[in-house]
Amino acid sequence: MAKKPVPPIEPDDWDDDEAGFLQPLEPPPPVRDPTDLRPHTRQLTDLLRARFPDRWVGVEIGTLPLRCEDDLFSDFIDLGDGLGVRLDYDPEEPERVLWISAGNRDHGGEPLDFPRDSEACRGRMLSTAEIAELLDFLDREAAY
Repeated sequence: MAKKPVPPIEPDDWDDDEAGFLQPLEPPPPVRDPTDLRPHTRQLTDLLRARFPDRWVGVEIGTLPLRCEDDLFSDFIDLGDGLGVRLDYDPEEPERVLWISAGNRDHGGEPLDFPRDSEACRGRMLSTAEIAELLDFLDREAAY
């Protein structure tokens, strides 16, 4: 008797039990004094270390290869208690930032996003106005 073909399980169809063979993703340990950061991560690291010296934890540096095609290649600047800034990079061009998002990854809430995935702002650092908006947002979040 022939076996009935089983359709492949796509990542969107996985539940926790079916994906049990995958190792859970744990964030990498933070690097407190990173020397070789991508330019966008370095810009924000320098600003946030100066602005939040008592909250500073470090930078979780994203590395390749990714686990699957849809995974993000991200650095996370950690300010403790889940608060921080995530920078998503293009796996094909690791120096090209696609998205910058600030918020609390442990407690949720509405993040502050700075898209960098259009040609108009491709590879652009945060402007002075965007940096002011980011710091104001993190000041409010840190006060909670």
